[in-house]
Amino acid sequence: MIPDNTSPKRCTIDLLLDDVSMLISPPEILIRLHQVMDSPLSSTKALAIIVAQDPNLSARVLRIANSSVYGLSQRVDTVSRAITVIGTRGLYHLSMAVTAAQSFSQISSSLVNIAVFWRHSVFSALIARNLARRCRILHPERLFVAGLLHDIGSLLIYKHFAESLQDIVQDARGNERHLAEYERQHLGFDHAEVGAALLKRWGLPETLYTAVGSHHAYDHLAGQTPMSLEAAIVHLADALSNRRMEGSFSEFGAYASHIDASAWQILGLDEGIVDELWAEVGRQFIETLEAILPSAYV
Repeated sequence: MIPDNTSPKRCTIDLLLDDVSMLISPPEILIRLHQVMDSPLSSTKALAIIVAQDPNLSARVLRIANSSVYGLSQRVDTVSRAITVIGTRGLYHLSMAVTAAQSFSQISSSLVNIAVFWRHSVFSALIARNLARRCRILHPERLFVAGLLHDIGSLLIYKHFAESLQDIVQDARGNERHLAEYERQHLGFDHAEVGAALLKRWGLPETLYTAVGSHHAYDHLAGQTPMSLEAAIVHLADALSNRRMEGSFSEFGAYASHIDASAWQILGLDEGIVDELWAEVGRQFIETLEAILPSAYV
């Protein structure tokens, strides 16, 4: 849950984001894509022209469009064709995922194993999109973006407060629930709230940045706010990713990450799909990771 604009916590988070603003400003191409998508005159051609102007972005988007995620029978060799296959919003969200990952990959921290961080992020993103599809959510790629960036606040917190949080991060051993609790105790906010505030600045829809902001909040906010469908998806994606070796946030491997039971109820699904879900995501994981952020494939 993102705190209100008048709270000391809100001011502290804003100051943190202001301090690292040069590191996390949206790339120009993402701003232009956002303007096109918001325009009443938006067109497939206009979106394709913008993406095609960045050869690296075009290549990565096409690589994802041709991956097992979409399972197409014919190869997609142009951005225009990709739009035809996955839609304008699908292309926009994939472009956002690629450009955001590249921008945030410039942030380093002595407290975070960057390769492990991005593996967890991509694994979570794939689970989120898979769950969104199972729930027949419109534009499931937007949940891919939320899953990919749900822990982005960690990079900012651990870069800015590296010295004061060193012992805390070591004690938590990558357990995200414990990390969030320690962050709230020592800072007054957690990495999920910071990430949500940042994604709000980047112009993501409210349903997504609030889902990111509350994906660890159900213990200390129990009964205060209902869990949205998007929040349930991000919460489950994060927890299920942590329960797999290849997707865990922890360098020490998979662990029994806490799951709020109501999340399954909200999605109208049950834990019986988990093995199938992991199998599907596992087949897509490496090629998606290589397409979005090759440096994490180590």
